[in-house]
Amino acid sequence: MRILINTQAPLQKYFLDALQEIGDILFMHRADDASLELWLKEAQIMICSGGSRADAALINSMPKLELISVYGTGYDGVDVKSCQDRGILVTNTPGVMKDDVADTAVALLLNTVREFPAAYRHLKSGRWLTRAKAITPAFTGMRVGIAGMGAIGREIASRLHNGFRCEIAYFARHNHSLPYTYYSSLKDLASWAQALISVLPGGSSTFHIIDKEVIDALGPDGYLVNVGRGSNVDTVALEQALAANRLSGCGLDVFEREPLLPHGLLRFDNALLLPHVASATYASRDAMADLVLANVRSYLLDKSVKTCVKELER
Repeated sequence: MRILINTQAPLQKYFLDALQEIGDILFMHRADDASLELWLKEAQIMICSGGSRADAALINSMPKLELISVYGTGYDGVDVKSCQDRGILVTNTPGVMKDDVADTAVALLLNTVREFPAAYRHLKSGRWLTRAKAITPAFTGMRVGIAGMGAIGREIASRLHNGFRCEIAYFARHNHSLPYTYYSSLKDLASWAQALISVLPGGSSTFHIIDKEVIDALGPDGYLVNVGRGSNVDTVALEQALAANRLSGCGLDVFEREPLLPHGLLRFDNALLLPHVASATYASRDAMADLVLANVRSYLLDKSVKTCVKELER
């Protein structure tokens, strides 16, 4: 059994040891050309992370590939159609990081609205000695729209509604019959909300779904938080809105071309940017690793998996 590891994300030692008990492993980014050419011909399993690229060219260069197991929730870097055509299964790790991502979304929104990072810079610079920091809107009781109401979206809604008495409404592909107002139009949700949190997946259907029209619907007193995928937001439209004071602020944990940053955002004090750390806790990463191992072991046992991506569910 040969397992190709197509990610530069740090992986736990116990996880790699477990994979080595299953078969031989090779890190794609560390391999020389000759070794990689051989492994592309022989590998049956590929391990990816949410930021990995497994396009049609790579998949089609691996004639023995049977399973791609993604260490993460997002799998938009994997050409699922090519896998479908070849009968290759794709798995991911949904749900296991919902608490940490929800915590991050709430923290981003709270810090963005209350401007705590700016307040810290104000204090550290010594400016507090001569003038007070400007006041901000209140956080408790805000109207918050959530784009995407899966496991993470529901955790965010619960924290905000129960902990901060926020009014919650949401946009999703379907009305989930939840105790929150449902909007079939993201623009209409943004018009109602004081803050919009995106927890949407990646892919063509959500590419730049938060565009100039949606951002303008939020308005100059609105806030945007994205813990979904970087491709959800039209970054150019976001930069233009911040520059023209058509949006009060944003908090982002994800970007379109990670780890490359849209440098235009770095100039705004009201843009709170994190390096995709929402799930970066020991608990979440171990749970992700355990689910990848469970999927690999299950597949090798009887060709079944625990968490097949929705496009390939049988």
